Amino acid sequence: MEKISRGPMPVETETIPPPAGMMAPLADHRALALRIKRSVRRSSGGGVRSLDVQVDRESIRLGGRCASFYCKQLAQQAAMRLSGGVQVINGIEVEG
Repeated sequence: MEKISRGPMPVETETIPPPAGMMAPLADHRALALRIKRSVRRSSGGGVRSLDVQVDRESIRLGGRCASFYCKQLAQQAAMRLSGGVQVINGIEVEG
């Protein structure tokens, strides 16, 4: 009787969630960045132009331009509400 080789057996993998207090992987960072963008736009009434949100394990960085310091503060507060305790760095520039 002849044995037929069908290649290696598939290996099952398991996704292990990150430890408590650590931010999740890249896909979750992107999703959080989108949520923060929506929240900033809503809170500031669309007052932040060229809004950029970057999320990594240690911080959330905001970038863009707005007309007043008040608008910059609104954007920061919106990001902080969703930050989960991670540092928010507000690099939004006030023009005028």
